[in-house]
Amino acid sequence: MIRDLHRKGLSISEIARQTGRDRKTVRKVIEAGVSPAGDTPARRQKRAIKLTAYESYLKQRIGEGVLNTRKLLREIKEQGYDGGLTQLIMYVQPYRAVREERAVMRFETEPGQQAQVDWSTLGYITVEGKPKRLYAFVMTLGYSRMMYVEFTTSTDTSLWLRCHQRAFEYFGGIPREMLHDNLKTAVLARGSGGKVHWNSRYLDFALYNGFSPYPCRPYRAQTKGKVERSIQYVQQSFWVGTHFQDLADLNRQGLDWLATVANVRIHGTTGVSPVSRHPHENLQALPTTRFDTYPSVPRRASRDCLVQYQGNSYSVPASHAQTTLLLKETEEGCLRIYSAEQILIAEHRLVSGHHQRVILDSHYQGLPEPLPRRQEAFAYQSAPLSLAALSPQVETRSLSIYADLLEMNS
Repeated sequence: MIRDLHRKGLSISEIARQTGRDRKTVRKVIEAGVSPAGDTPARRQKRAIKLTAYESYLKQRIGEGVLNTRKLLREIKEQGYDGGLTQLIMYVQPYRAVREERAVMRFETEPGQQAQVDWSTLGYITVEGKPKRLYAFVMTLGYSRMMYVEFTTSTDTSLWLRCHQRAFEYFGGIPREMLHDNLKTAVLARGSGGKVHWNSRYLDFALYNGFSPYPCRPYRAQTKGKVERSIQYVQQSFWVGTHFQDLADLNRQGLDWLATVANVRIHGTTGVSPVSRHPHENLQALPTTRFDTYPSVPRRASRDCLVQYQGNSYSVPASHAQTTLLLKETEEGCLRIYSAEQILIAEHRLVSGHHQRVILDSHYQGLPEPLPRRQEAFAYQSAPLSLAALSPQVETRSLSIYADLLEMNS
């Protein structure tokens, strides 16, 4: 298998990753043209027998797109499998497409120097009965390879900053540099000579937290190869085949995966786990207070003392009806409403859905009672007359009367 992968042009590191062998062993097999020591036919047959009981489950998971052998190994070990990884790699290999990779130069950074960050698109998630695009925010520390991942349904500036903030809190500190793409939440445009026109809120956020932002050169995503590889790892080891209830459940599973799998695994490049290197990162201390990531948005209150926010209506004191107010969302899921003079006049708990009305009776105190509706004049239509009422009245007589009249006339 090693020689076959080598003939297909894969590097020694990639062959080692796919087969679970040490790179020295892979190189020795390629140069000597022999099988790895100790892999006798009898042992291979024994492993195959161990895997047979889990074959139907493996086929189901492979059908769901799960090709990460370490993820599959964790799952079947929970079901009682006591074999190793090699036979599982051999089993999954025919289902994988051979990737053609270009050579790149690896760039390592000093402890605490750099983190790399990016978004990944993962398809759609149903929120309140409607499909929304799902994204994964991924940040990777350059020295330790510690990862943070958060799943969202938006990539706007406020959420971009909040994900950074929560990543810093997860790591317990802030790197000195941040490397990322030229996305609009960070870079508005590039001028002549490569001059960067920054998103002002992101630049304020960077200055407040004490890191220097660095955008990649356009069309050079491999510059931030550490986070690109982390995104692939998230997709293969966590996302594919995961079952979840909603966004909150997905994020809970993601944090658990970080703690039990991603950050405790032996990293293929460093040779140690990210969590063991993390104490040596020498990150900058977190600020004593958080940067305010929620902007104020202006809204004009209606005549009936309501302002609109994200498809729902919230009441304000009657004295501020038909005036322009400032609305601000908080981390706690509240909506604060300020007057033009920056005075807090109302606060509501945000509600989900659309066309909801959140009203405080106190906001309408002092208003006159509504007048009763004026009696309106109507034309009245009588009930239609019956057919019997419209017909002429006819006297009922005995037939003998008509016989007598005929005799008199004859």
